[in-house]
Amino acid sequence: MANLVDTNIVVAKVVDTDPNHELVEEFFREHQMDIMESVYQELRQTFYEKAFSALTKLKKAMSKANKMEFSSEEEEIKAIRELTIQICRETEPKILNFCEYIVNVAEERGLLLLRKRVELLREMNDFIIEQTSKIDRLSGTHRIIQLKKEELESAIDIYDRVRDRFKDDHDALIFSEAVMFSAKTDESFILYTLDRNFARTAREVLEELKEENPEIKLQVVYLPEEIEKEANKTFSPL
Repeated sequence: MANLVDTNIVVAKVVDTDPNHELVEEFFREHQMDIMESVYQELRQTFYEKAFSALTKLKKAMSKANKMEFSSEEEEIKAIRELTIQICRETEPKILNFCEYIVNVAEERGLLLLRKRVELLREMNDFIIEQTSKIDRLSGTHRIIQLKKEELESAIDIYDRVRDRFKDDHDALIFSEAVMFSAKTDESFILYTLDRNFARTAREVLEELKEENPEIKLQVVYLPEEIEKEANKTFSPL
């Protein structure tokens, strides 16, 4: 059985400050993690770009905050956080999750203060580069499932049918590739995700596709639910 993963799981594995890092690390110590090429390439190509764009928003927020007065560090941190999110929503809402992520990391490191602007830029630059390097190294430690030309065409056909059901193009593409793989091999597939809404939508669409093609051997699993089920099995009385 192949254990495919959504982008959010790979991010949680790579980024040790991610709130789901320990959960993902523990689960995949005993389960193989297979990464679809679309997930791997998306992370490689966009993580660096989006993370630095989010850092730029944080720098602009600190410039605005520098003209304000604060009665405490807590008030200052809150204002910088809110300004960063506001700037992101107004200028580049598609990377809002990256803005929240960069702000969270900076706050956890005690850098979300005007007097630490120099340290913030240096440490966050290094942090983003470090995370990008971790993503690059995944190809040496995990199976990257690559598409052949005819498989890509099949995935695109599926994508064209289901795109409108998902919140964005990337979610639809991940789902379509997973469906295509499971229909063309004898291997069963599980697609794990940390996005509850994606899991719900994918299951609904999957049921419809399976009615047309019983050869699809895919399950979509919301990882926290799976971990809870396994824990209940472990501790249930005999």
